[in-house]
Amino acid sequence: MTLSSLALDERFFDASRFPLVRLRPRAVKPGYAFAWSTQMRRLVALATPFVLVAGHDENETADDARLRAAWMRTHRAMLAAYCRGLIVIEPRIEARATTREALRTLTEGCGVRTVVVSSIRVAGELAPVLLKHSASKTAPVPATRSQAI
Repeated sequence: MTLSSLALDERFFDASRFPLVRLRPRAVKPGYAFAWSTQMRRLVALATPFVLVAGHDENETADDARLRAAWMRTHRAMLAAYCRGLIVIEPRIEARATTREALRTLTEGCGVRTVVVSSIRVAGELAPVLLKHSASKTAPVPATRSQAI
């Protein structure tokens, strides 16, 4: 399967630097979680490791956050098999700890490494490191780990 054969909606994800996939900031609008989950299913259907990058959006609705969290927990095995990391960009140093905690709550139990970084440049440098970590086919899915850089 190729990226083009899955027809990822470019309004949601920028996959031009695949395996680094960026959630487009303009996609995060109230009610977007259903479309996000459809796009995530298409992304993991590639059966190819990737890293997801998103900017922190403190205006995401609680309903959208709950729906995304539920999707990630429900699809834990599939997500952990291919998503090598979720990198959230938070440029404000004073907000990173809060962002990290919110991310930990959102991704708890989904088996994906999570990291909060200061910029897309740092995310781009970290992505290859995360991609090197392959999921073991015999080991259980690791617990979610979150950190700030």
